[in-house]
Amino acid sequence: MTTVTEGPPASAPASHSRAPDPTPLLHWRVWVTKHPIAGAAAAGTMATFVATIFGFWLGGIGLPQIDWPIANGSVVLGRSSSAVQFSAGEFINAIAGVVFTLIFVVFLYQLLGRSRSPVANLARGILFGLVLATLAAGFLVPYVYYPHIGAGIFGSGFGWKAVVAIYVWHLVFGVNLGLLYSPLREDDPALA
Repeated sequence: MTTVTEGPPASAPASHSRAPDPTPLLHWRVWVTKHPIAGAAAAGTMATFVATIFGFWLGGIGLPQIDWPIANGSVVLGRSSSAVQFSAGEFINAIAGVVFTLIFVVFLYQLLGRSRSPVANLARGILFGLVLATLAAGFLVPYVYYPHIGAGIFGSGFGWKAVVAIYVWHLVFGVNLGLLYSPLREDDPALA
């Protein structure tokens, strides 16, 4: 007679009880710490692309779509096709994300506290994203992208949902920037 046992054999570890391996995250944080400019460029590129994709999906949660590539492209190539505007605008959007991230890392990061914990780095990214949202809503939308169609201060001429969408887009950027640009303390043993 055989007996049926429930669960894995005693020698096999239960897959649900294992903690996730922190090694990939630690390797990334070590690399960012040792290469702050390249790390900032990589983090800025990824955060910008994630936020840009998210901006296209905002309609799914009842907010207006945020299409920075078309907005940028229409400023520099206003008489071109939408495909050309999008392509040029996405290039500008990506470069802007990297440049603003480099400004954040080189000039502002150290001013926002000493802690290098993931939570502190996330908070820095969120704060920077909200500063960028304020600049975008307060200056870019009314004076650069839509100066002649009544965008109003902070884009309020387009309604409150447009303002919220601008802030949500930049919040997504800030969260991703804070998660991706997360250097370690200079005396962290992982850097040895």
